[in-house]
Amino acid sequence: MAEISSLMPKKVSSSVEYYKTEGLGALLRLSLILFILASALTGIMFAYKGLLGRQLDQQRQVLSGLQVQFEPSLISQLEHVANTITNAKTLLKNHLYATPVFDFLEKNTLPDVSFSVFNYNADKKTLTLSGEAPSYTEISAQAKIFQNQQEVANASFSNTTLRDTGSVVFNIIINFK
Repeated sequence: MAEISSLMPKKVSSSVEYYKTEGLGALLRLSLILFILASALTGIMFAYKGLLGRQLDQQRQVLSGLQVQFEPSLISQLEHVANTITNAKTLLKNHLYATPVFDFLEKNTLPDVSFSVFNYNADKKTLTLSGEAPSYTEISAQAKIFQNQQEVANASFSNTTLRDTGSVVFNIIINFK
């Protein structure tokens, strides 16, 4: 019989080398380590989230207990008083210049003269008043008193109008030095 040729060589040539399998490759090892680390960190973060949630619930319970101990109406009243005090302090701080103006008016206003509108501009040192006097003579006397004061630079009366009652309504602008 004829010899059947086989496709498989009967002898292994010495020039062909075979690679040995050495287990997992370096890249596969690195990715496995990173996967284990990521899984561990995820588990730790999940546990920490649960811990924070429990702590938050405990703090909410403590806060509810404290709110019950204090009356909410009392707290709102105290907050209102604190805000009022703060506003009053701010107003007093910003209106230090007005006090001498009131002293000036108290000392230099005639008894029969009254003022109904008061507007003081501290930056311009200007006082604008609207008032009423029993007669033109009283307005003239009041003008002389204001103009003769050393702290007054100028005092000008305007818009004098006689009312049906006989009194005189007027405006005055006082410029301080």
